[in-house]
Order: sequence, then C-alpha cells, then structure tokens
Amino acid sequence: MDGQIKKRRTLDAIKRILLRESLNQRLMVIFEDLHWIDDETQALLNLLADSIGTAKLLLLVNYRPEYSHQWNSKTYYTQLRLDPLGKESADEMLSALLSDSPDIQALKRVIIERTEGNPFFMEETVQVLFDEGALVRDRAAVRLTRPLAELKIPPTVQAILAARIDRLPPAEKDLLQTLAVIGKEFQLSLVRAVVSTSTDELARMLDDLQLGEFIYEQPAVGDVEYTFKHALTQEVAYKSVLVERRKLLHERIGSAVEAVFAQSIDDHLSQLAHHYERSANTDKAVEYLDRAGQQAVMRGALGEAEVYFKQAIALLNTDT
Repeated sequence: MDGQIKKRRTLDAIKRILLRESLNQRLMVIFEDLHWIDDETQALLNLLADSIGTAKLLLLVNYRPEYSHQWNSKTYYTQLRLDPLGKESADEMLSALLSDSPDIQALKRVIIERTEGNPFFMEETVQVLFDEGALVRDRAAVRLTRPLAELKIPPTVQAILAARIDRLPPAEKDLLQTLAVIGKEFQLSLVRAVVSTSTDELARMLDDLQLGEFIYEQPAVGDVEYTFKHALTQEVAYKSVLVERRKLLHERIGSAVEAVFAQSIDDHLSQLAHHYERSANTDKAVEYLDRAGQQAVMRGALGEAEVYFKQAIALLNTDT
C-alpha cells in the first residue's frame, strides 16, 4: 500500500475511534506544547479540529506564541491567552505556597516583582529559597532565616533551576543529568539499564528527585514511567552536562535501548537515531538515521524522512 494512503487511513481510523467513543461518553483530548509538534501529530490534530464541530469532544491544546494554525475561523474554536499572573493572583499563589504570615509579606512582593508573575518561575524561586535554607517551615508557618537584603534570587528561571541542580548531592545530580539526556519522559527499565547503581539506591534517589519536584511519576501500564516536571527543567539539566560526557551518555543510552527493547526495536528507531546521532558512534548513527528515514517513508511522513536522511548524509560527509 502506498505510504501516503496508509498514513491517511491510519489518521482517519484514529479520528473515527475518538468520534465514535464521544457518542458513548464526553471526551477530552489534550495536546500539549504544540510549538514542538511533529508533522504526523499535526496532521492528526488538523483532522480532529475539522471533525469535532458537533461531537461531544473537547480538544484542549497549548502552545507558545511562535506556533501558528488555521483554526481561528472555526466557530467552535476559542483561544485563551495565558498571561502572567496579576498581583492579586500572584499573591494568592504565594500565600498557598508560603502561608499568609506577616513576616514574609515583603518577600512575596520581591518574588512577584522579580518573576513578573510567571507561575513556574515563582514556584521555583520559592523552592530554591527552601533548598538553600533561606526559608524554613516552623509548624504551620514559614519564616525567613536571614534578612531580605541578603537573599540572592537568580534573575531567570533557568538560573534558578541551575542553582537548584547544583545544590543536589553529587549522586542525585549525576542521575538527574543522565535522565535529562534520556529525554523528558523515560521508563524505569531503561534507567536501570543505563545507570550503574543498586535497585534500592536508584529507587531512593528517584524518590528524592520527586520530593524535590524535578521529576514526577506518571500513570503507565506495565513499566513505571517518569516525566520531568517541566521541559525547562530537563533542558537546563541537559545543558549542565559536559559535551564529552553527554556524547558518552547518548551512546550508553542507545545501547541500553537496543538491549531493553530488542523485541520491538522498530518501535524505537527514532529514539535510537536521536541518541546515536548525538554520540561519537557515527556508524550506529547513520544506521538508525537511515532505518528511521525508511520507516518514515513507509508511513508517508516524507518531511520527517528528509530530515533523517539529511542528518545521515551530514554525518557521512563529516566522517570522510
């Protein structure tokens, strides 16, 4: 069957399953971070957006301003702009995080001013102050342990995250960096194959990273799965890894994917291409980029296939 026809029929089948189920119960379908969307998911999203005008289906999406679409003309489309929190809402959020103690009112004003009402930035600022001991919980209240003028609040959320990562114990920092190289989401079985630590110690460190709200465990069938709290957390942790170590980790992760998913390797070709392309193993990188490209052609995803083939050619030219 022609790749384009197969792709069209697959997307149409997914759409019909969702529409059919919406006859039995109300559905909510969520797509996050469309600014990173791939061509195939975009095609499915466009198909759904064109088909749900009378269905009992709520399609929720979020994206940054640089993402564009053609849904504005649809009568059943509504856009909500998520602006930074106003002073009143930001104050309410900080009250929930810190309590309403009069002793920290000045701190709340400083945090709101520095973060400009960005909720994630506010949350991470509070967390870094707890991490460094500037804030402590005293029964139900929260209090400052040093004068406000002595607090050093990093100027960006990336700097906040970098500071929090640097304060982790060495083994936990090393694990978080390794997880960041694996990706925003990762399975426990893969982590076990990559890191050389005991099962009990790994479980303890993963629990500590969850308590610190760097990662979250998420519902999954079978294997335990985790995700980074925020894409920025993963990005900052990834960039904190030295380039040479990063290459070694990508190759080690690629090898682990081959071993863990040996029986379903074709389902992980893009993942393998990603890791080996960023490693020093050019032969493996070219192999999996080519296989991922061929697989994309079979699915009719010609744009994706072109990217893989161009990456493979660039590596071959560099290696010669």
